[in-house]
Amino acid sequence: MRTATLFLRSRDVPAGTLWAVPAMAAVAWLGAGPAGSRHAVTAAALALALGVAVLGHGLGGPDSTLDATAAIRWAPRRALHLIAIGTVAVAVVTVVTTVPVAVVLRDAAGFTGLAGLAAVLFGRRLTWTLPVVTGCVSAGVPAVPGPFALYLLTWAGQPADSGTALTVGVVLAVTGGAAYTARGPRRLDPVS
Repeated sequence: MRTATLFLRSRDVPAGTLWAVPAMAAVAWLGAGPAGSRHAVTAAALALALGVAVLGHGLGGPDSTLDATAAIRWAPRRALHLIAIGTVAVAVVTVVTTVPVAVVLRDAAGFTGLAGLAAVLFGRRLTWTLPVVTGCVSAGVPAVPGPFALYLLTWAGQPADSGTALTVGVVLAVTGGAAYTARGPRRLDPVS
């Protein structure tokens, strides 16, 4: 138990949870509307992007070199950490929003994969970038079927019956999850 507590504290998980849970609940609640409406889907996507971005800060420790040299198996811990982030996000937003659970699951999986991918590409400090940018694009651009590239970029704001959005969410979850589990966060030189 002490090992798990130290791991969570080194990743700022208690502080991140303290801020992410009320923020997700507030954004999802403020955007709640008729079940499945575009406004409700957009608010749920923004809430999930915000929560995953805040919780994603813990995907790396304060010293990336120390994480890489530790004599423990990181892959199971990394995978469990991503699953926990997605689970917390789904639980909070599902309780507050009127959006179908399938949309919340799809968006949470995709945003969590994006956070993992951002940790691999940019490091711990910038894990928020890909989920927030994608959430803002999905909220700010109407979900129209054409052009197709724009339709792919707005996957998180698509309705529940969108097969394309589901495919994009699953691909992001699998790609980001696999990359983060295998490689971990990008190693950055310490700032002097």
